[in-house]
Amino acid sequence: MKKLLFLAPAFFLIACGGEAEEEEKDYIETEYDIQISEFLEDKDWDPEREDNGLYIYTEVEGEGQKPGLQDYLTLKYEGRLLDGTVFDGTEGNVITFPFPLEGLIKGWQQGIPHFGKGGKGKLIIPPDLGYGDRAGGPIPANSVLVFDIEIVDFSPTPPAPQIDMSVDYSEEIDAYIAEKKLSGFEKTETGLYVKIDEAGSDEKPTVESYLTLNYEGYLLNGNSFDGTGGTPTTFPFTLGNTILGWQEGIPNLGKGGKGSLIIPPYLGYGDRDSPEIPMNSVLVFDIEIIDFTDVAPGQN
Repeated sequence: MKKLLFLAPAFFLIACGGEAEEEEKDYIETEYDIQISEFLEDKDWDPEREDNGLYIYTEVEGEGQKPGLQDYLTLKYEGRLLDGTVFDGTEGNVITFPFPLEGLIKGWQQGIPHFGKGGKGKLIIPPDLGYGDRAGGPIPANSVLVFDIEIVDFSPTPPAPQIDMSVDYSEEIDAYIAEKKLSGFEKTETGLYVKIDEAGSDEKPTVESYLTLNYEGYLLNGNSFDGTGGTPTTFPFTLGNTILGWQEGIPNLGKGGKGSLIIPPYLGYGDRDSPEIPMNSVLVFDIEIIDFTDVAPGQN
């Protein structure tokens, strides 16, 4: 199998003397390059290695125009680990992300623009371009990620929000509030429940704001699925790239504001299933707004 991991075999024999010389690589090989090289040994792939360790295998390049960081993707994909464990994907269905490419992991931000409409390929992403040392569900810390990707379309405008309020979750939420002896929640027209403990500053964030905050997200059974652990984090994407329940609820809090949101599934993750969040789950978030700005992190 032809491999582009090396310019030539690591050792070769000089015909006239039989001496072995080591061929210089044009990059410093990491432990993840070694893992990827072993993974590719039984694959009929011919990926190109980018300078930062991202591997891109182009099966079909697609049309000439390529998506940019501000574009919204319509695609099929499957993500798995080097051992074959599937951790995410569309199961052959076509989906449109409600946030632009810039809201995704760095490996996607760099790799996806190699494919136009109709393009197909694979991305092999080292941890520093993926999820780093953060473990989550089926993805261990410092995991190399492999994605099969097919770009169906892309657009500079976001898809229209799909809110299906045909199922009423208020009875389930009201029962939770009563069981936990909670108070202060107000229900909005969309079925979102909002509790304001501290309103914070008069100025409030908008969907164009970049947030610095503390938060914890958990299910009605008390299982925590995400959070900052008390250490403030700054999102590299705007509020408009988060779930609809956040987009509606967060602007009730200014800087220094604290509160809680109880979010019905159609304002959360809907019928998308994951190990941490079962499909059609009501979500509970405790939130503290530390700061917000209209300037992207790293650009101020």
